[in-house]
Amino acid sequence: MKRMAMFVLTVALLTPLVAGAEQPPPGLADTIIDSWEKLMRGQASVGKMEMFIKRWDRTMRMKFWESYPDRTLARITSPAEDAGTGSLKLGKDLWSYNPKIDQVQKIPPSLMLDSWLGSDFTNDDVSRNSSVKLDYDTGKLTASKIGQVKTWRIELIPKPDSPVVWEKLVVETAQDDYRPLVQEYYDEKGKLARRMVFDDYRKLDDGRNYPYVWRMENLQEKGRYTEIRVLKMEFKDSLPKKRFSIRALKRAR
Repeated sequence: MKRMAMFVLTVALLTPLVAGAEQPPPGLADTIIDSWEKLMRGQASVGKMEMFIKRWDRTMRMKFWESYPDRTLARITSPAEDAGTGSLKLGKDLWSYNPKIDQVQKIPPSLMLDSWLGSDFTNDDVSRNSSVKLDYDTGKLTASKIGQVKTWRIELIPKPDSPVVWEKLVVETAQDDYRPLVQEYYDEKGKLARRMVFDDYRKLDDGRNYPYVWRMENLQEKGRYTEIRVLKMEFKDSLPKKRFSIRALKRAR
């Protein structure tokens, strides 16, 4: 009986310590999101990527330029029939350019959920791809695992005045270095509609561990996804503002 009593007492004393080991410290969610954005964005970047759209079994290549937090320019370089097609983001505004008819169109709010370039990414994804901090507050943070990797799951709740289309985002990052592994998108009914999976992490020249594969899974249709494969990535201190203009969007070179 004495041994049993001692065992029960030991378990009672240790249980809070074990549970406490999984409790995140105050402010950790904001720290993780800051680290995530610094890893993925930096101040400015230039690169090349390949986008494979499973639905159409189609691959496009493009160049992109980004200046944190609200300027992005992307232009298709191949296939030849789509070369020159581009998108320009300035703040919350998004423009598209069709070189076949030499026309620039500002994307209206009613079309923000439409497909971007026929992919499983939307116009809204492109218009808000620089900083989730602009539109979301950090919410509940819980410990979890993906395979053998210990993770933190962070709920991102829309700010009251944010014109966002998702009821909630959930970001799952590795506990050891906060690298993003999964991002989930929940609709107005609280249903998981899409999932972004980050993979193929590689060390860049500046030391950051960067994902070279971004896979957007559309969960409303089995087997449907779009995969972005980074071909080249270079982070810079800044880019000139003239790079992000309607004139630059139309420029073929």
